[in-house]
Amino acid sequence: MFTKVWRVDPLRPESLALEEAGELLRRGELVAFPTETVYGLGAAATQDEALRRVFAVKGRPARKPLTLHLADPEEVFRYVKEVPSTARRLISSFWPGPLTLILPAASGLPPSLTAGGETVGIRVPDHAVAQELIRMAGLPLAAPSANLSGRPAPTKAAHVLAELGGKIAGVLDGGPTPLGIESTVVEVRGEELVVRRVGALLPEEIEERTGIKPLVAPAEGEGRWWLKAPLVLVEGEVPEQVVARVLAEASRQDRVGRRVGVLTREERVGLYQPFTALACGRVEDGPRSVAAAFYAALRDIEERVEIIVAEAVVAEVGKVVLLRLREMAAERYEAGRS
Repeated sequence: MFTKVWRVDPLRPESLALEEAGELLRRGELVAFPTETVYGLGAAATQDEALRRVFAVKGRPARKPLTLHLADPEEVFRYVKEVPSTARRLISSFWPGPLTLILPAASGLPPSLTAGGETVGIRVPDHAVAQELIRMAGLPLAAPSANLSGRPAPTKAAHVLAELGGKIAGVLDGGPTPLGIESTVVEVRGEELVVRRVGALLPEEIEERTGIKPLVAPAEGEGRWWLKAPLVLVEGEVPEQVVARVLAEASRQDRVGRRVGVLTREERVGLYQPFTALACGRVEDGPRSVAAAFYAALRDIEERVEIIVAEAVVAEVGKVVLLRLREMAAERYEAGRS
């Protein structure tokens, strides 16, 4: 299959490209597109056959439901049985934005969308290309991340093409995604909120804006990530201790003949010579800059080395990236502890 690529302005996307992509989606084809979080693999959410193709192309387990993407918040009422007052507060505070809400599903939704369950995940992306594509298609889109299941999420069109090129009909290339990390998934249970996945929107931000303190469910755990090189995580509170432990671990791996890569901040790249060191964000720009660069940096460094040693000064990387690194790590060390 030929995969067409349309290069579009992320702020003012050209209508012709969106019209062509929308027509492909109406015909049941798969089209990848940028959101503010990561690139999504779009399929017509009303066509079960198209949804099944998403699972096949990604190698996604059938037990995992898909997320419904809408162009406008008010459309949510068409696809759910009810919108509790707690959900309405979240919608008014965070949509459009990096928040997926799990709500009771309306009857008649395709079984592949909900994985046979009674709930549906819905979000309204805060990205002009995504919103206009949904409008041009004239139907809601199911859109998990546009990558093979278990791989780091794609934040550039090139990441999509590297794994799904030749398997899908098209990719709307709107450049790098601004946030670079997945949406936060929140299940609404009446007055209770349960965070199923911590993403670009932190639980603390939800509490601050809504006055509701969400419960945070345990992460999915080890084994869900597939990296081309194993990752060793060194985390700690004190930068000097983390750097010393990273250097010790990189040297140990080098002595046994492995090509070592270090994932660090831009300000510290020079400290890790002669190893391959790659910057993932800047200390002075805060944790959001680390999150925005995280998946792209991982995809870059894993192609060049045999083992990755990732440094994580807790205050610098932030909660989301630290969680992802812990999930990915084949080995994990705390700097400053023997």
